[in-house]
Amino acid sequence: MKKIIIIAGDKSGDLYGGFLCENLNKISQSIDIYSFGGENLAKHSKQVINLLAKSVCGLTEVISSLGELINTFNKTLSCIKEIKPDLIILIDFPDFNLRLAKKLNKQFPIFYYISPQIWAWRKNRIKLIKKYIDEMIVLFKFEKEFYKKEGVTARYFGHPLLEIIKNQNIPTKKIISFLPGSRINEIKNHLPVMLQTKKILEKELPDYKFCIIRPQNMSKSFYNTFSTKIEIIDHSYKAIEESKFIIASSGTATVEIAILKVPFIIIYKLNNLSWQILKRIVNTKFVGMVNILSSKQVIEELLQKDANPSNIAQTTLKYLQNEKNYNKLKNNLSKTKEMLTPNGATVNIAKFIADYLKV
Repeated sequence: MKKIIIIAGDKSGDLYGGFLCENLNKISQSIDIYSFGGENLAKHSKQVINLLAKSVCGLTEVISSLGELINTFNKTLSCIKEIKPDLIILIDFPDFNLRLAKKLNKQFPIFYYISPQIWAWRKNRIKLIKKYIDEMIVLFKFEKEFYKKEGVTARYFGHPLLEIIKNQNIPTKKIISFLPGSRINEIKNHLPVMLQTKKILEKELPDYKFCIIRPQNMSKSFYNTFSTKIEIIDHSYKAIEESKFIIASSGTATVEIAILKVPFIIIYKLNNLSWQILKRIVNTKFVGMVNILSSKQVIEELLQKDANPSNIAQTTLKYLQNEKNYNKLKNNLSKTKEMLTPNGATVNIAKFIADYLKV
């Protein structure tokens, strides 16, 4: 048996990792997979540590959780050495995963699946990738070109969401859905603003329902601490597809929404110190992947002080009270899907890994 370790510390990485595990298990019965991730990975592998339970974002948030992160890191390192894998697959989560790759120092082969966004910020990480990573597998075509210019070979198989998301042509309902994020501090920053926005929109759109779409790593009781007067729905593509409009925090969920062609806007808020630092080091014009892929604003982004209830409500009404604006946005989203081809990415990645391991 060949042993693989997969490490993913956030919701999207866990989703892609779980789907990759599922395909690896279908291809070969000679692979033993150990995971450090969340529920999706746990379904198809032997979970060692639930990293999603410890995931944070934001610079000062990381500092406040540093002790726990160091303990988790050291435990992960110890478990890897005990397992002695034939291959380690790191998925995104760069602050943790690149440090891990450096510490392991080529003791085991390492593939990096889902590139850190070094094209946006902290480009110096390319040095760590060149030195400690054996194979890069990227999600976007432009990333392959970016790495090529940096002298790194990166493999692009397409985007896994094209396989994961099955458009069911579910009829749209008069529902406005909130996706405040998949991490505790993201939700704390975004959900109160969204709930205040709801109060404004209820007056303008009395025939609409409102709901929160909850990622599987967050408990319903956590949302109830903010409000008990809004429906909480488990994350599903059905819930997204039947929404008339979505107000979402920046993240992988926005690519999911775009593939399903549901009109939406992006909001994002951090504590002020984290925001001031990031403003000075981020090299992209946009935060939303749909806009980055398109090299123009397709989705409106309301960031930091602009992400206030009045602005969010007015922007939402611009689409829901004007059919021309709404349909134009919906049509523009259809182009996003074309940028993520070819289909069958995860199946082909799994075959590539199986060939590498000769199983």
